[in-house]
Amino acid sequence: MTNQSTPTINHYVALIKLKSFDESLVFIEDVTQEIINYLDLKVVKKTSHLFSPKGVTLAYILSESHLVIHTWPELTTVHIDLVTCSYRGIEEFKTSVNSAFSEEDIESIEIKSVDF
Repeated sequence: MTNQSTPTINHYVALIKLKSFDESLVFIEDVTQEIINYLDLKVVKKTSHLFSPKGVTLAYILSESHLVIHTWPELTTVHIDLVTCSYRGIEEFKTSVNSAFSEEDIESIEIKSVDF
């Protein structure tokens, strides 16, 4: 957004299809922590929900906005949603996501910027 009366909002989404899937909460927390560290995000609060029979949603309230991770273990898929009001470029986000997963474990990855 270029108008001075509107906030800076960067919104990125990633859809990662893995060859195999560790459905543990610890695995998803480790992946998320890698992204948080790489992008130097400040976590204010974290919550999670474990679905039955499987699946995880992690939500992080950031000082810069939020980061949410959803998993579909039966489809070996992870969805990442990052919204920040401080500048983090799409290339930084791509690098953080790629570094969070082992390259040999990724079947496909799609990363987009959501424009307003």
